[in-house]
Amino acid sequence: MAQANVLIVDDDTHLLHALAELLGSRGYRVTTAASAEEALDKCRADTFHLVLCDLQLPGRNGISLIKTLREACPSTAAVLITGHGSIRTAVTALKRGAVEYMTKPIKPKRLLALCNALTADAPPFLPNALLAAERAPAVSFDGMHARSRAMQEVFERIRLAAAADTTVLVVGESGTGKELVARSIHARSARHDGPFIALHTGAIPQELIASELFGHEKGAFTGATDKNPGKFELAENGTLFLDEISTMDERTQVNLLRVLESFRYSRVGGRKERAANVRVVAASNRDLEAMVRSGQFREDLFYRLNIFVVRLPPLRERTEDVPVLATEFLREFGTKYQKAVSIIPAETQRLLNAYSWPGNVRELRNVMEQAMLLARGPSLEPVLLPQMLHREPPRAETLKIPIGTPMVTIEKEVILRTLEANQGNKTATAGVLGISRRSIYNKLAAYGM
Repeated sequence: MAQANVLIVDDDTHLLHALAELLGSRGYRVTTAASAEEALDKCRADTFHLVLCDLQLPGRNGISLIKTLREACPSTAAVLITGHGSIRTAVTALKRGAVEYMTKPIKPKRLLALCNALTADAPPFLPNALLAAERAPAVSFDGMHARSRAMQEVFERIRLAAAADTTVLVVGESGTGKELVARSIHARSARHDGPFIALHTGAIPQELIASELFGHEKGAFTGATDKNPGKFELAENGTLFLDEISTMDERTQVNLLRVLESFRYSRVGGRKERAANVRVVAASNRDLEAMVRSGQFREDLFYRLNIFVVRLPPLRERTEDVPVLATEFLREFGTKYQKAVSIIPAETQRLLNAYSWPGNVRELRNVMEQAMLLARGPSLEPVLLPQMLHREPPRAETLKIPIGTPMVTIEKEVILRTLEANQGNKTATAGVLGISRRSIYNKLAAYGM
């Protein structure tokens, strides 16, 4: 493809210039960078069809850079180049998004053939989230901080939900900030002067949930020594937030459905019917639609709740927000603990970016608070982060291969991953894959390993 855009990243200036000259002479538009950070700066200004990246770079390594670039621009082809060839490195590179793996010294003919193959059908324009992130400044929205397009869409959904006095369902993994969303909807709505009442339904015993929601009269059950208002009554003219609604038993689901349909209810043990002038915002970290299909959640209640949905993406799907949130938490805890810690070094940020954050924003906040408590100087050094952030991510036992991946790449990844699973035992690997041991050797030789 004429005029394909290629980024070469290597701190070896002689090799960098040699590769740039070689590809430039073949009609490629070549950009060079001597570090991962410089490469990211270049990607914030332009989009590349192909990235040739050295493994050993100042700061973050090439594998980490490839992972970031592939997340931002999945259509960009990435090739890892290194003089430190090993099966483990090759597998890790492929897992992080590289489509090929080359060892030094680079053979010009092979490199040119590979570049031609990887850019032959590339379109003139490729989507690039780094460009969008660069153009979109970090935004603070009712206590939530983000730069990602995904969260900008969440903020817009909040604005729409606040303007309409209807039931809202907030869906997202634990720790993504569902209650913050509910509070934001309430604060921006016409009910903002009314109360905001939150109830974590999963934390209430099933025999008491009806009393918590609707209240009870004196003597309604053993221990009911006095009448007691429920959450619906306390939330009058305001918003009732029901967290983890998937934990409700079927009887409570039926009672809640009746209230959402008629907005009338009675206290447990009472006969008087009361009107409920309340907006309900429900939240779940489980797939309610799947629970409906399996018979664990009532279909009619699901449809009543599913009128307006706000979906919160997990933090691992919006990694560009990690630096924004880390900086904000650093500022928050610096004030709280009266510490002048204001610097997040590149290696610390690399570890924060590389971690998958299964606990989402809540987990990141806890990590930053722990690190702040341990900090003794102005910089949040990597050693202050928990050990789990320093570990390599666990190797998966399955392969996830994007549609359109070349067969040669699929074959290579299957062989290398199987070889790794067998601790380098070529005979066992050949047996698992149904090919000869000689074929394994031939394939590894073809891969330059």
